[in-house]
Amino acid sequence: MLRSVLIVASALVLLAAGAMTATAGNRHVNSAGQPAATKAGAITTLTTGAMLEVKAQNDEETSQEAALDAAKAQAAAAAAQAQAQAQAQVAQAQANEQDVNDEQDNDNNDEGEGSD
Repeated sequence: MLRSVLIVASALVLLAAGAMTATAGNRHVNSAGQPAATKAGAITTLTTGAMLEVKAQNDEETSQEAALDAAKAQAAAAAAQAQAQAQAQVAQAQANEQDVNDEQDNDNNDEGEGSD
């Protein structure tokens, strides 16, 4: 988050410096007899280019963050599924063990009843 703020702040500083440079350059051009229409065009081109660059950087960071979030969500889902499978295996093993114990108890009871 801090990195994004610093990038935007740096872009704005560079944008302001470029705008001042363009304005100063246009003042010198106007004093040499150039038409004033060039002044607005230079600043517009400069600001448009800088704003597009800032937008592209923000879009790239946003897409990287979204991809990272998606990867984390997918990993969490896989971990939850693996844990559910492990719990199901443990429950099945416990049920099988209980069945074996019940069968052994029944066999022992049957042997005891026959000897009476």
